[in-house]
Amino acid sequence: MSSQELPAVQKMEPPSSDTLTPSSPSRPAPGEQVPPPPSEAEPSSNTFHHSNQAEPARENLHMTALSLKRSNLAAKLEASQAERDVLVAQSTLPSGLPFPSDWTDEQRAKQALESANAVIKEHISLLHGYNEIKDIGQGLLGLVAEKRGVRVKDIMEEFGVGIND
Repeated sequence: MSSQELPAVQKMEPPSSDTLTPSSPSRPAPGEQVPPPPSEAEPSSNTFHHSNQAEPARENLHMTALSLKRSNLAAKLEASQAERDVLVAQSTLPSGLPFPSDWTDEQRAKQALESANAVIKEHISLLHGYNEIKDIGQGLLGLVAEKRGVRVKDIMEEFGVGIND
């Protein structure tokens, strides 16, 4: 065999991300851009690209979940507003008299909110007073128990006071 008849020996290089695989139809010339693989190209109407369809399906599921969450929140908001409207309609002035009939819904809602806040503040101040009295009472029971040399629990039972009182 002559040197002309021998096939040309190709230099083998390890594959890189920018070189084509052996199954590629042709090799690009040096400096030529490599076309994107078929999975990244625009899908044709007669081919099935699983990876391209999985992404829109996942996005579609995400959008459906967000839409469902939004509709649930809208329903909760509507229910809360309806409950608020009922409570405003049932509320009265701090004196116990009904709201004047010439007030707008906004004025009634504002007054109802102010009345509710006033009641809450009053309850908080009453609770603080109760806690102070309870602390003083427990201190006195502790002094009596110490003077007698018995447990506080025994003194509480003697005075008819429970542990949770």
